[in-house]
Amino acid sequence: MNLKTKKQAQSNKVILIIGSGSIANKHIKISLQLNFAVLVLINSDIEKKRFSKENYNKVRFIKNLKDIDINDIFFVIIASSTYRHRNEIEFFIKKKVNIFCEKPISNNLKSIKKIRKKIIDNKIFFYINYQLKQHSLINKMKLLINKEKIYHIEARVGHNLKYWRKNKIRNKSYYIDTKKGGGVIYELIHELNLIRYIFGNILKIKTIKSNYTLEKSEDHAISIFKTNKNIPGTLIQDMLSEKKERYLKVLTSKNSIKLDFIKNKIFIFNKKNSKTIKNKYKDDQINLIKKNIENYIEWIKKGKFNIKFFDEAVEDLKICNKMHEKF
Repeated sequence: MNLKTKKQAQSNKVILIIGSGSIANKHIKISLQLNFAVLVLINSDIEKKRFSKENYNKVRFIKNLKDIDINDIFFVIIASSTYRHRNEIEFFIKKKVNIFCEKPISNNLKSIKKIRKKIIDNKIFFYINYQLKQHSLINKMKLLINKEKIYHIEARVGHNLKYWRKNKIRNKSYYIDTKKGGGVIYELIHELNLIRYIFGNILKIKTIKSNYTLEKSEDHAISIFKTNKNIPGTLIQDMLSEKKERYLKVLTSKNSIKLDFIKNKIFIFNKKNSKTIKNKYKDDQINLIKKNIENYIEWIKKGKFNIKFFDEAVEDLKICNKMHEKF
């Protein structure tokens, strides 16, 4: 695949992808589905082997950004290891390239105020990939709890590293090291973001962490929290579960409501009856990320700059850091 001239690139936009893991592979697939030309920045030829054969010949791999004209890039997708995000964000801000970043935004808050100012000064369209908010049942859940008194929130996410990243070399991967942005608190941040999105900001949070199978990070975390609407809740995250679990449960004055992301259904229980709401859509990871990217593209096209997505990601990171404090 050859990059075209600037004039040609305006009609055939190019997406640059940073990263070589499973999520980078998914971004390649989605970008190709959206009819973009795709560039992938790699450090070595060895990294090429991590990409699926299905997409291998449809993209162009580069080892140095000097090999391309940065003005050809519509936006960059940062899908690298978490600890690399901050430096990559700063680099592309300097190049005035719009940024679609995988969660979490980083593993620390160093220079975050300066980065925020640079994003505003350069009008960089920065977006963070919290794809679960695109799930079709989220808005149904919000409607169900609207105007009801909420007693308690329960969020749960669990899976097992043996199956999730079985092809990774553990002792060399960032996700097993908290200092590099690994562990369940950073890695499984979606539920934290969803809680804030649906129920309001988290004012207080305390977390018990355990490392049953990992040496440098937690593989199990239990948190209790309270929102700015005075709603208490619990959040359980783990990398140990033999069976995948991902749900959001709400106890209200009228109902017990459970959104089960694995079963793709909402279950409603009360004294009189029970009800199940099935999702009409296949809201798997690929489709949810695709929705996010389509929304991001539409936002760029409208040209209405906003810093809110950056601020949202930073607030989530601040809460993660609180969760890492000693109980």
